[in-house]
Amino acid sequence: MTTLAIEIGGTKLQVALIEENDFLRKSVSSRIDRTEGAEGIRRCLLKEIATLGPLAADWRVGIGFGGPVNRHNGTVSTSHHVGGWDGFPLASWLSQALDGRSVIVENDANCAAIAEASAGAGRGSKFVLYSNSGSGIGAGFVVDGRLYHGRSGEMELGHLRMFQGDTILEDHASGWSIDRAVVSAIEDQPQGVLAKLADAKMISDATLLTPAIEQDDPVALSILQRAALAYALGISHAVHLLNPDTIVLGGGVSHIGEPWRKAVEMYLETFIMTAFHPLPRVVLAQLGEWVVPIGAARVALQRAIS
Repeated sequence: MTTLAIEIGGTKLQVALIEENDFLRKSVSSRIDRTEGAEGIRRCLLKEIATLGPLAADWRVGIGFGGPVNRHNGTVSTSHHVGGWDGFPLASWLSQALDGRSVIVENDANCAAIAEASAGAGRGSKFVLYSNSGSGIGAGFVVDGRLYHGRSGEMELGHLRMFQGDTILEDHASGWSIDRAVVSAIEDQPQGVLAKLADAKMISDATLLTPAIEQDDPVALSILQRAALAYALGISHAVHLLNPDTIVLGGGVSHIGEPWRKAVEMYLETFIMTAFHPLPRVVLAQLGEWVVPIGAARVALQRAIS
Protein backbone atom coordinates (compact mmCIF):
# COMPACT_ATOMS: atom_id res chain seq x y z
CA MET A 1 0.00 0.00 0.00
CA THR A 2 1.29 3.45 -0.95
CA THR A 3 1.12 6.60 1.19
CA LEU A 4 1.31 10.19 0.02
CA ALA A 5 3.62 11.45 2.77
CA ILE A 6 4.21 15.15 3.41
CA GLU A 7 6.51 17.23 5.59
CA ILE A 8 5.66 20.87 6.27
CA GLY A 9 8.66 22.15 8.24
CA GLY A 10 10.12 25.43 9.32
CA THR A 11 12.43 25.65 6.31
CA LYS A 12 11.37 22.95 3.84
CA LEU A 13 8.40 21.28 2.18
CA GLN A 14 8.73 17.63 1.14
CA VAL A 15 6.28 15.32 -0.59
CA ALA A 16 6.83 11.64 -1.39
CA LEU A 17 5.08 8.46 -2.41
CA ILE A 18 6.24 5.85 0.10
CA GLU A 19 5.65 2.11 0.12
CA GLU A 20 5.12 0.03 3.28
CA ASN A 21 8.80 -1.02 3.22
CA ASP A 22 9.76 2.71 3.47
CA PHE A 23 10.81 2.80 -0.20
CA LEU A 24 10.44 6.27 -1.73
CA ARG A 25 8.88 5.70 -5.12
CA LYS A 26 8.76 9.39 -6.06
CA SER A 27 9.66 12.52 -4.16
CA VAL A 28 9.93 16.29 -4.51
CA SER A 29 11.33 18.87 -2.12
CA SER A 30 11.52 22.66 -1.97
CA ARG A 31 12.61 25.41 0.41
CA ILE A 32 9.92 27.35 2.23
CA ASP A 33 9.59 31.07 1.65
CA ARG A 34 8.34 32.21 5.05
CA THR A 35 7.45 35.65 3.70
CA GLU A 36 4.58 34.10 1.71
CA GLY A 37 3.02 32.76 4.90
CA ALA A 38 0.89 29.66 5.29
CA GLU A 39 -1.19 30.39 2.19
CA GLY A 40 1.92 30.41 0.01
CA ILE A 41 3.06 27.11 1.50
CA ARG A 42 -0.32 25.55 0.79
CA ARG A 43 -0.17 26.67 -2.84
CA CYS A 44 3.31 25.19 -3.17
CA LEU A 45 2.15 21.94 -1.55
CA LEU A 46 -0.62 21.43 -4.10
CA LYS A 47 1.86 22.07 -6.95
CA GLU A 48 4.32 19.52 -5.50
CA ILE A 49 1.59 16.89 -5.14
CA ALA A 50 0.57 17.45 -8.76
CA THR A 51 4.12 16.72 -9.96
CA LEU A 52 3.87 13.18 -8.54
CA GLY A 53 1.14 12.25 -11.03
CA PRO A 54 -2.33 10.76 -10.53
CA LEU A 55 -3.12 9.40 -7.05
CA ALA A 56 -4.77 6.02 -6.61
CA ALA A 57 -8.09 6.05 -4.78
CA ASP A 58 -6.90 3.77 -1.97
CA TRP A 59 -3.67 5.62 -1.11
CA ARG A 60 -3.37 7.01 2.40
CA VAL A 61 -2.23 10.59 3.08
CA GLY A 62 -0.03 11.49 6.07
CA ILE A 63 1.35 14.90 7.05
CA GLY A 64 4.15 15.69 9.50
CA PHE A 65 3.70 19.33 10.52
CA GLY A 66 6.37 21.51 12.15
CA GLY A 67 4.46 22.62 15.22
CA PRO A 68 1.70 21.61 17.63
CA VAL A 69 -1.34 19.97 16.03
CA ASN A 70 -4.62 18.39 17.08
CA ARG A 71 -4.10 14.90 15.75
CA HIS A 72 -7.74 13.94 16.34
CA ASN A 73 -9.24 16.44 13.90
CA GLY A 74 -6.15 17.33 11.86
CA THR A 75 -6.11 21.00 12.84
CA VAL A 76 -2.89 23.00 13.23
CA SER A 77 -2.61 24.63 16.64
CA THR A 78 0.12 27.06 15.61
CA SER A 79 3.45 27.38 13.84
CA HIS A 80 6.47 28.90 15.60
CA HIS A 81 8.08 29.67 12.24
CA VAL A 82 5.44 30.78 9.70
CA GLY A 83 2.41 33.01 10.23
CA GLY A 84 -1.12 32.13 9.16
CA TRP A 85 -1.41 28.58 10.49
CA ASP A 86 -3.21 29.18 13.79
CA GLY A 87 -6.31 26.96 13.98
CA PHE A 88 -6.09 25.97 10.31
CA PRO A 89 -8.03 22.74 9.44
CA LEU A 90 -5.15 21.19 7.49
CA ALA A 91 -6.57 17.65 7.20
CA SER A 92 -10.01 18.72 5.96
CA TRP A 93 -8.52 21.31 3.58
CA LEU A 94 -6.19 18.78 1.93
CA SER A 95 -8.87 16.08 1.94
CA GLN A 96 -11.15 18.41 0.00
CA ALA A 97 -8.33 19.26 -2.44
CA LEU A 98 -7.68 15.52 -2.97
CA ASP A 99 -11.27 14.49 -3.73
CA GLY A 100 -12.18 13.39 -0.21
CA ARG A 101 -9.21 11.15 0.59
CA SER A 102 -8.58 10.51 4.27
CA VAL A 103 -5.74 12.69 5.66
CA ILE A 104 -3.98 12.34 9.01
CA VAL A 105 -1.88 15.09 10.60
CA GLU A 106 0.88 14.50 13.15
CA ASN A 107 3.61 16.62 14.71
CA ASP A 108 6.82 16.37 12.65
CA ALA A 109 9.05 15.33 15.58
CA ASN A 110 6.58 12.54 16.41
CA CYS A 111 6.80 11.36 12.79
CA ALA A 112 10.60 11.37 12.93
CA ALA A 113 10.51 9.55 16.27
CA ILE A 114 8.37 6.66 15.01
CA ALA A 115 10.48 6.40 11.86
CA GLU A 116 13.81 6.23 13.71
CA ALA A 117 12.40 3.89 16.38
CA SER A 118 11.01 1.41 13.87
CA ALA A 119 13.37 1.66 10.88
CA GLY A 120 16.37 3.75 11.95
CA ALA A 121 18.84 4.24 14.79
CA GLY A 122 16.37 3.15 17.51
CA ARG A 123 15.35 -0.08 15.85
CA GLY A 124 15.20 -2.94 18.37
CA SER A 125 14.83 -0.67 21.42
CA LYS A 126 11.71 -0.73 23.60
CA PHE A 127 11.77 2.89 24.85
CA VAL A 128 13.09 5.42 22.31
CA LEU A 129 13.44 9.14 22.98
CA TYR A 130 14.00 11.07 19.75
CA SER A 131 14.95 14.73 19.62
CA ASN A 132 15.64 16.96 16.64
CA SER A 133 17.53 20.23 16.74
CA GLY A 134 17.12 22.38 13.65
CA SER A 135 14.98 25.45 13.05
CA GLY A 136 13.51 24.55 16.45
CA ILE A 137 13.84 21.69 18.92
CA GLY A 138 11.26 18.94 19.11
CA ALA A 139 11.00 15.48 20.59
CA GLY A 140 8.97 12.30 20.47
CA PHE A 141 8.76 9.22 22.68
CA VAL A 142 8.06 5.73 21.33
CA VAL A 143 7.09 2.76 23.51
CA ASP A 144 6.95 -0.70 21.94
CA GLY A 145 6.69 0.78 18.47
CA ARG A 146 3.83 3.17 19.31
CA LEU A 147 4.00 6.91 19.86
CA TYR A 148 3.31 8.21 23.34
CA HIS A 149 1.11 11.27 22.88
CA GLY A 150 0.21 12.37 26.39
CA ARG A 151 -2.75 14.71 26.79
CA SER A 152 -2.29 17.13 23.92
CA GLY A 153 -0.23 15.11 21.45
CA GLU A 154 3.45 16.10 21.38
CA MET A 155 6.54 16.87 23.43
CA GLU A 156 7.79 20.48 23.18
CA LEU A 157 11.31 19.87 24.47
CA GLY A 158 12.56 23.11 22.92
CA HIS A 159 10.27 25.13 25.19
CA LEU A 160 11.76 23.87 28.44
CA ARG A 161 12.75 26.84 30.61
CA MET A 162 16.49 27.08 31.07
CA PHE A 163 18.87 28.75 33.53
CA GLN A 164 16.50 30.36 36.05
CA GLY A 165 13.70 30.41 33.50
CA ASP A 166 14.69 33.49 31.52
CA THR A 167 15.20 31.57 28.26
CA ILE A 168 14.06 28.34 26.61
CA LEU A 169 16.15 25.48 25.25
CA GLU A 170 15.73 26.64 21.64
CA ASP A 171 17.51 29.88 22.55
CA HIS A 172 20.66 27.88 23.33
CA ALA A 173 20.76 24.71 21.21
CA SER A 174 18.65 25.09 18.06
CA GLY A 175 20.20 25.44 14.64
CA TRP A 176 19.22 29.09 14.52
CA SER A 177 20.85 29.80 17.91
CA ILE A 178 24.06 28.16 16.67
CA ASP A 179 23.83 30.20 13.47
CA ARG A 180 23.76 33.36 15.59
CA ALA A 181 26.77 32.20 17.61
CA VAL A 182 28.73 31.50 14.42
CA VAL A 183 27.89 34.92 12.94
CA SER A 184 28.92 36.61 16.20
CA ALA A 185 32.22 34.72 16.25
CA ILE A 186 32.96 35.74 12.64
CA GLU A 187 32.30 39.39 13.48
CA ASP A 188 34.48 39.21 16.61
CA GLN A 189 37.36 37.40 14.87
CA PRO A 190 37.45 38.41 11.18
CA GLN A 191 40.78 36.58 10.72
CA GLY A 192 39.66 33.43 12.53
CA VAL A 193 39.03 29.96 11.11
CA LEU A 194 35.25 30.46 10.94
CA ALA A 195 35.63 33.78 9.10
CA LYS A 196 37.98 32.23 6.53
CA LEU A 197 35.62 29.32 5.99
CA ALA A 198 32.71 31.73 5.60
CA ASP A 199 34.60 33.65 2.91
CA ALA A 200 35.51 30.45 1.07
CA LYS A 201 32.03 28.89 1.23
CA MET A 202 30.02 32.13 0.96
CA ILE A 203 27.91 31.16 3.98
CA SER A 204 27.91 32.01 7.67
CA ASP A 205 25.88 29.51 9.64
CA ALA A 206 26.09 26.32 11.73
CA THR A 207 27.30 24.25 8.76
CA LEU A 208 30.72 25.87 9.22
CA LEU A 209 31.20 24.16 12.58
CA THR A 210 32.11 20.77 11.13
CA PRO A 211 35.05 21.92 8.95
CA ALA A 212 36.18 24.32 11.70
CA ILE A 213 36.15 21.55 14.32
CA GLU A 214 38.12 19.35 11.92
CA GLN A 215 40.79 22.08 12.10
CA ASP A 216 40.60 22.00 15.93
CA ASP A 217 39.37 25.59 16.01
CA PRO A 218 38.80 26.44 19.70
CA VAL A 219 36.07 28.97 18.88
CA ALA A 220 34.03 26.41 16.95
CA LEU A 221 34.58 23.83 19.69
CA SER A 222 33.37 26.33 22.29
CA ILE A 223 30.17 27.04 20.31
CA LEU A 224 29.56 23.31 19.98
CA GLN A 225 30.14 22.63 23.65
CA ARG A 226 27.88 25.45 24.86
CA ALA A 227 25.03 24.22 22.66
CA ALA A 228 25.62 20.57 23.63
CA LEU A 229 25.62 21.44 27.32
CA ALA A 230 22.23 23.17 27.07
CA TYR A 231 20.82 20.41 24.88
CA ALA A 232 22.00 17.69 27.25
CA LEU A 233 20.48 19.54 30.20
CA GLY A 234 17.13 19.65 28.42
CA ILE A 235 17.30 16.00 27.41
CA SER A 236 18.29 14.99 30.95
CA HIS A 237 14.91 16.22 32.22
CA ALA A 238 13.15 13.96 29.70
CA VAL A 239 15.42 11.05 30.68
CA HIS A 240 14.60 11.45 34.37
CA LEU A 241 10.88 11.45 33.58
CA LEU A 242 10.70 8.78 30.86
CA ASN A 243 13.77 6.57 31.44
CA PRO A 244 14.40 5.59 27.77
CA ASP A 245 16.89 2.93 26.73
CA THR A 246 17.89 4.78 23.53
CA ILE A 247 18.22 8.50 22.72
CA VAL A 248 18.28 9.39 19.02
CA LEU A 249 19.70 12.79 18.02
CA GLY A 250 18.27 14.16 14.78
CA GLY A 251 17.66 17.42 12.96
CA GLY A 252 20.07 19.62 11.06
CA VAL A 253 22.44 20.12 14.01
CA SER A 254 23.00 16.36 14.20
CA HIS A 255 24.72 16.61 10.78
CA ILE A 256 27.74 17.88 12.73
CA GLY A 257 28.09 14.19 13.44
CA GLU A 258 30.16 12.41 16.05
CA PRO A 259 31.53 15.57 17.75
CA TRP A 260 27.92 16.59 18.51
CA ARG A 261 26.90 13.13 19.71
CA LYS A 262 29.96 12.78 21.94
CA ALA A 263 29.52 16.22 23.48
CA VAL A 264 25.84 15.63 24.27
CA GLU A 265 26.63 12.21 25.73
CA MET A 266 29.47 13.63 27.85
CA TYR A 267 27.26 16.31 29.40
CA LEU A 268 24.36 13.90 29.86
CA GLU A 269 26.60 11.77 32.04
CA THR A 270 27.08 14.71 34.41
CA PHE A 271 23.38 15.66 34.52
CA ILE A 272 21.73 12.25 34.93
CA MET A 273 21.53 10.81 38.43
CA THR A 274 23.72 7.79 39.15
CA ALA A 275 20.67 5.55 39.67
CA PHE A 276 20.02 5.92 35.94
CA HIS A 277 23.56 4.88 34.97
CA PRO A 278 24.71 3.39 32.71
CA LEU A 279 23.36 6.04 30.37
CA PRO A 280 20.80 5.27 27.71
CA ARG A 281 22.41 4.58 24.36
CA VAL A 282 23.00 7.93 22.57
CA VAL A 283 23.02 7.59 18.78
CA LEU A 284 22.74 9.77 15.69
CA ALA A 285 19.64 9.52 13.53
CA GLN A 286 20.03 7.35 10.42
CA LEU A 287 17.16 8.11 8.05
CA GLY A 288 18.33 11.47 6.77
CA GLU A 289 16.27 14.22 5.13
CA TRP A 290 13.21 12.04 4.50
CA VAL A 291 12.72 10.86 8.08
CA VAL A 292 9.54 12.92 8.63
CA PRO A 293 7.71 11.70 5.48
CA ILE A 294 8.75 8.12 6.30
CA GLY A 295 7.28 8.57 9.78
CA ALA A 296 4.13 10.25 8.43
CA ALA A 297 3.60 7.18 6.23
CA ARG A 298 4.01 4.87 9.21
CA VAL A 299 1.60 6.90 11.35
CA ALA A 300 -0.96 6.83 8.53
CA LEU A 301 -0.57 3.04 8.30
CA GLN A 302 -0.97 2.59 12.08
CA ARG A 303 -4.09 4.77 12.09
CA ALA A 304 -5.57 2.78 9.20
CA ILE A 305 -4.96 -0.52 11.02
CA SER A 306 -6.34 0.72 14.34
